Amino acid sequence: MLFNSYVFIFAFLPVVLLGFYQIGRHSHVLASFWLAAASLFFYGWWDVRYVGLLLGSIAFNYGAGYLIGRSVSPSARQPVSPSARQPVSQKLS
Repeated sequence: MLFNSYVFIFAFLPVVLLGFYQIGRHSHVLASFWLAAASLFFYGWWDVRYVGLLLGSIAFNYGAGYLIGRSVSPSARQPVSPSARQPVSQKLS
């Protein structure tokens, strides 16, 4: 399934968006899981073999981020750049 295919535009996307907003009315966490499952389904439609690779990548990145976050004390955490502290509205003007 490609992003510009009729199956994606007229079947997959409406079902996912409708499901997301309907589930989101009740639970934001479940709506997030819905999008994650829909994403895995979308990539699995192309080639099921890559779903395992994608899940492994997600697990590895989550674990690495979790360990990095625990290894640095909260007082030592700083933005990547000084401009990250500046609100977007000030950056645009």
